[in-house]
Parts: sequence; structure tokens; C-alpha cells
Amino acid sequence: MLSEQQRLWIALKGAERYAHEAAEDMLSALNAGKRPRYTAMSKVADRHFAVIMEVFDVEQNIRIIKTWLSRYQLPFDPDKLATFDQFHGTHGKYIADNPQSIRGY
Repeated sequence: MLSEQQRLWIALKGAERYAHEAAEDMLSALNAGKRPRYTAMSKVADRHFAVIMEVFDVEQNIRIIKTWLSRYQLPFDPDKLATFDQFHGTHGKYIADNPQSIRGY
């Protein structure tokens, strides 16, 4: 999906910076019109989910999602996210085992 150069650039920026930039990108897609645009935000969210799973490790992925949910309160709908099943399959057990110990960025 991403080129080697894109992966390197994202990794060099770091997970914390990517978390906040991606959240702002999703919020701008959500608030682009008079009413919230959940479908547009879901498409952007799918892209960002795929990127974090490709570039960052499990702990960083979980911390990024925690940031999106707690700090930015992004309204993710698992039914509208194509990448949610893949994320839940690989990361769900870590979230279920330690929900209180997960910190966002």
C-alpha cells in the first residue's frame, strides 16, 4: 500500500505526531459540511487504520487508537470500517486484557 519512502517518512515523524495529524484529518472530513459526514470520515479512518497497522508496532497502534477515541472522541462505527476486523483480530486481545493500563499520546 505505502511505498518504502512513505513508510520511512511516517516512521521518522513518529507515532505521536501521526496520531494527532491523522485525528485532525479525520475531524476535518467529519466536519466538512453543515452536518457531520460519517461516511467520509470512515473512508479516511480506514486509510489511517491501514497505515498505522503497516508502519507502527502493536503498542503504538493501540496508543494511537486510544488517543483518537479519548482525546478527539472520533465516532468510529465498526460496521463502516473495512479495516476494523483486521485491527480487532490482531490487537483486540491486548485491549481486552489491559483496558486500564493503555495510555494515549
